[in-house]
Parts: sequence; structure tokens; C-alpha cells
Amino acid sequence: MNSLALSDGVLLIATLAIIMKPSASIGIRLSAAVFAAAAFLGVLRFSTLLPLPGMHSFFSGLGASAAYPLLAAAFLWPDSGVAQSWRFASIFLIIAGAFGLVASALEFSLWGNLLAIVAVVALLLRSMKNRDVKATMGSSSLLAALLLFSSQFSLPPVLQPGDFLHLFMALGLTLMATRSLRFPQQTAAAVQSVNQASLD
Repeated sequence: MNSLALSDGVLLIATLAIIMKPSASIGIRLSAAVFAAAAFLGVLRFSTLLPLPGMHSFFSGLGASAAYPLLAAAFLWPDSGVAQSWRFASIFLIIAGAFGLVASALEFSLWGNLLAIVAVVALLLRSMKNRDVKATMGSSSLLAALLLFSSQFSLPPVLQPGDFLHLFMALGLTLMATRSLRFPQQTAAAVQSVNQASLD
């Protein structure tokens, strides 16, 4: 079996665990769902069970241009509607995804990669500022995933560039979701007010 199918399988398991994690915020779980969709399609594509290169590319692009920014927003502002409400998180994802589609139509291929790197760097700086070791390790792993993939780093014949992306993403997302970057200002009252606003 193709190594990319196996590493995408590892990423799929990691993201499914985050989706089912009740303590993770809605924004985090929704971003993980996008990554899970891309990983699932990657498993089908690279194992040749059901090659769907167009759909896999679409969800991979959505992950870069929308899921990474959503992940960053949910971690950086844990009290916000984007972090705590399905409604606001979905709106954020749709708008960011629409900008990604426009950039793709304009053949601005660096848009998704640029947004993903900016989002991860923001996470890394915030984690370092708060001296959060686990979050720093997680965001560093996500940055390594993006940089290694962008540089097309590989260890032939064992690991391809996509393998490093999948494996470091799985590690980084797991660490970040475990930590959840819940800063002191987050309160139950804030979460309740966001949920109430989403129902109004």
C-alpha cells in the first residue's frame, strides 16, 4: 500500500479523535472535520480503492485556506462565537473557503499555503508567549508539517513529502486539541452567552 495512504490514515484517526472530544471547542472540532474529510479522501485516493483526486484536492485546499485559520481563531479567542458556536464557526469556514475558491480561480496558488502558515505562526507565538510547552510543541509540529511539505522534503523510498505533512499534522493537532489553549479569561458565563447569541 502507498505510504501516503497509511500516513493519511494516521491523520484520519487523529482528527476523528478530536471531533469526538467533548472538551474541545466547536471551532476546533469543525476544523478537524475538514482535515478528516481530506484525510479520508486521501486514504481512498492513494490506496486506489476509490481515486477521487478532484475532491481530495478540494478538501486539502479548504483545509489550508479555511480550516487552519478557523483552528487558529478558535485557539486564540476561546471565548468567541467562532470557537463556541456551530453557527459562527460554520460562517467563518464558509467565508474563508469562498476566498480560497476566488484565489484559486484567479490562479493565486500561494493563498492557501500563506494563510495556513500565518495561522500556525500566530499559534506558535501565542503559545510561546504563554509559556505553554504542549501548545508550543503542537504548533511547532504543525509548522514543521507545512514547511517540510512546501520544501518537498522526502526520505525515499520510505517517506514522501505528503507523509511528513500528514504525520506532523496528526501529532500537532493531537497536542493542540489535548491542550486546548484555554486561557484564564475563558469562563462558563462567556460560553453560555455565545450559545445564547447563536440561538437568537
